[in-house]
Amino acid sequence: MASITRLIKTLPLPLFGSLQTATTFTLAKSRALPRLAGWALPLTAGALWFVWPAVDDDWKIEMGFQSDPEAALKAAEEARAAEVAKKSVPVLPAEVMEKVEGAYNKAHNGGVEVTEEDVLLVKAAGTGDFTYLEEKWEAFNEKAIRPGEDDDEDEDDDDDEEEDEEEEEEEDE
Repeated sequence: MASITRLIKTLPLPLFGSLQTATTFTLAKSRALPRLAGWALPLTAGALWFVWPAVDDDWKIEMGFQSDPEAALKAAEEARAAEVAKKSVPVLPAEVMEKVEGAYNKAHNGGVEVTEEDVLLVKAAGTGDFTYLEEKWEAFNEKAIRPGEDDDEDEDDDDDEEEDEEEEEEEDE
């Protein structure tokens, strides 16, 4: 039995040489642990401060440290579906529905009649096809351009004013 103990003590260990030297070193350092016990909590908090962001969210959810956002979204969708199911719309006769929609449209539009052009615009906005407006755009463009007329009249007026000011300064001298 003594030979097994001696064999274990002489077992080679890197950095220490043998297991006996490593054991002696560890026991000597462990006597200083009560002095360092006050640092355990701050060092743990500091280590977690740097390590926690690197931990996978799936692991945090699995261990219960974090709530599952997908489960929360699913629960919210189920709650909305249940709420919608509770609010059932009564079936009204067609005449009553037309009167209600007409009253709503009149009140919603501020009593303004909807023109055919407004209906076309809403329809075009819904489909994304504004080709019926191309004629109006072309007519507007022709009116806006006014070919043959000088477009930079304002620049010419500014240049004239600057020249007049320079002439007045020269006369004053």
